[in-house]
Amino acid sequence: MIPITVNGNTYSSISEAWREEAVADLPEITVRWRLNQGWHEDHAFNTPPVDPDVRRTFADVRRTFEEVMD
Repeated sequence: MIPITVNGNTYSSISEAWREEAVADLPEITVRWRLNQGWHEDHAFNTPPVDPDVRRTFADVRRTFEEVMD
């Protein structure tokens, strides 16, 4: 297992960190995808999931994390 630090707390695995740190209704697979895409650990665990009605609205437009959070 690879240790991961989220919000200043170190966990022995992504699964353990997800159980303790992830926001409500955020699937573990989403956290893993975000980490694989290069998201910072805190952002991957603390950013709520995108509403399914909005998710595909701009599928053809790539935006940065900062643009999405504005």
